[in-house]
Amino acid sequence: MKFSQGSMKNIRLHIAYHGADFHGWQRQPDCSTVEGEIRKAIEQLLDTEEYSFQGASRTDAGVHAKGQVANLKHATNRTVWDFVRGLNAMTPKAIRINHAEEIDLDFNARHHSAGKRYRYRIFRHRFPDPLQGHLQWEVKGRLDVEAMQVAGHFLVGEHDFSAFRASDCQARTTQREINKVNIITNEAYLEIVVQGNAFLKNMVRIIAGTLVEVGLGQKEAAAIPKILLSKTRAKAGRTAPARGLLLDEIFYPDYPWKNEPSLYSRHK
Repeated sequence: MKFSQGSMKNIRLHIAYHGADFHGWQRQPDCSTVEGEIRKAIEQLLDTEEYSFQGASRTDAGVHAKGQVANLKHATNRTVWDFVRGLNAMTPKAIRINHAEEIDLDFNARHHSAGKRYRYRIFRHRFPDPLQGHLQWEVKGRLDVEAMQVAGHFLVGEHDFSAFRASDCQARTTQREINKVNIITNEAYLEIVVQGNAFLKNMVRIIAGTLVEVGLGQKEAAAIPKILLSKTRAKAGRTAPARGLLLDEIFYPDYPWKNEPSLYSRHK
């Protein structure tokens, strides 16, 4: 994409979406995706195909996001507020641009990310939840939360996570560093919070599925180190359903967000 360096602008977008209606984040030719819908709206808004758009993280079909980030480079006279107002008007209701700001031209949402946090939500009541079922995995049976937390601690650190990735994952390296695995509970819900520098395909969903099997007594917490060393997908637990997973936040310590109100809160 060719731009005049003097006229180019780089806009960082903070994006939320309900993933149930989309075949994941990444643009695909024959189905609706979050990136695809946003790109269509960008081309309408700018009335040009001369732009570049980079998302920070690919999410699978059915996965939700509260903290997805992308950057948009363009060379038009559109303002930051034009992107918040225009993209929210032109994309499906399941997508919302929460915040936008102009940022350094060298910023890249994917390459400058220092880490991500995911939340996996489990509903553990004996009866189904009629309101939030599309946002969580309903697990019947008592979960041993303490055993799940012990198992999660074994995942913290830098490891080869080959056993915790999808069979079609094409990542060049399977080494990843997990900074935190926390289990948060209340009477009916349980959240698995996983934070790390980067993730393999389905990695958080496989972690969630494995921890649930530990909680149900189907696996021992102490088996986690052996599963990691095995590098064998079949040794880990099931892949938890996509609907329970939320991309919560992406971290940019070198490019902090500005301390100003989110633009979507303006009434215009």
